[in-house]
Amino acid sequence: MENNNIPESIWAPGVPEKINDDEVLNMDNLVSMAVDYVMKNVVIPKGFKIDDGFPRREIPNIVMKRDGEVYAIIVIPSIFPNYTVINDELRLKFVGICKERNVKPLMAPVGYMSIDEARAKASLALKGDVFKTTFPGFVILDDSEKQDLGIKPENMFRP
Repeated sequence: MENNNIPESIWAPGVPEKINDDEVLNMDNLVSMAVDYVMKNVVIPKGFKIDDGFPRREIPNIVMKRDGEVYAIIVIPSIFPNYTVINDELRLKFVGICKERNVKPLMAPVGYMSIDEARAKASLALKGDVFKTTFPGFVILDDSEKQDLGIKPENMFRP
């Protein structure tokens, strides 16, 4: 029996010879996709309450509460093989604001990779394509001058 629920790319296999700028996912598109992914696959299923006015594309993208704790989340999308992180200046400003408000600052790294091998190798994110999505967990942000934002157990918050 055929499974009709499997999404299918609108693109033929491989990297298209000609790509218009409006066919490539921009940062706003990627942030929206990543916020949606985190909300549907982590925040809601783990029983967090969402603060009014969230989610949104502006920072913080998500403010959530559970068990008396409040978390502010910056969602950072990346296209394979890149791993994008928040820069130190923005991280320090964000952490400072969170500390003033007694909120825990988190970064949600969300990775996308085209299911098409050639587009994945080209780090190409096209509208209408299908992606494998990775989310290793939330990275706990701190106010150290430089912070290693790699995916390591001691850096992570996994609800």
